[in-house]
Amino acid sequence: LEAIHTGEFTVEQAPTSESTSKPSPTEDVVPPLEIRVGKIVEVYKHPEADKLYIEKIDCGEDTGPRTIVSGLVHYCTEYELLDRKVIVLCNLKPRPLVGVLSHGMVLCASNADHSRVDPLTPPEGARVGELIHFHGQVCDPKPTGNAAVKAFKRVADKLFSSSEGVATFDGVPFMTKAGPCTTSIVNGKVS
Repeated sequence: LEAIHTGEFTVEQAPTSESTSKPSPTEDVVPPLEIRVGKIVEVYKHPEADKLYIEKIDCGEDTGPRTIVSGLVHYCTEYELLDRKVIVLCNLKPRPLVGVLSHGMVLCASNADHSRVDPLTPPEGARVGELIHFHGQVCDPKPTGNAAVKAFKRVADKLFSSSEGVATFDGVPFMTKAGPCTTSIVNGKVS
């Protein structure tokens, strides 16, 4: 049932066939992606690349923290990143970045001219390792590899931060059990 607010009271209304048959914008697109809450437990500058950090990020896996290389040197200090909770795309195919194998991607928002970049932040109370979900869909992450890379390429142009700084896919918030993921950058691109 849908609630309709008239100002004085709420009316319950059964969903129409149109509203029940319309697929969620995230259906069949986001579920293959494994997007998790992570915590940066170690961070240092890449010895061979001025713009890159090498991070050890705890994503709640039995194998321990994963190594991720990110281009955040010009936007965040090591101090700002250490012990910070972030949002990590975990099932991308590992790839070498200036000689270091990166096992995922820290998702960030950026402004239009890319002069500001801010890692997405889960809400207070979100657990390390928690799988990010989107209203109206059940996450079914694919194993690490090319399927996830292809899925990310299909959604990349629909990832934005809202005017309130909430990270979204096609207007649907990135959610944890504790609430939505956010950023200090409003109306930005998420990648």
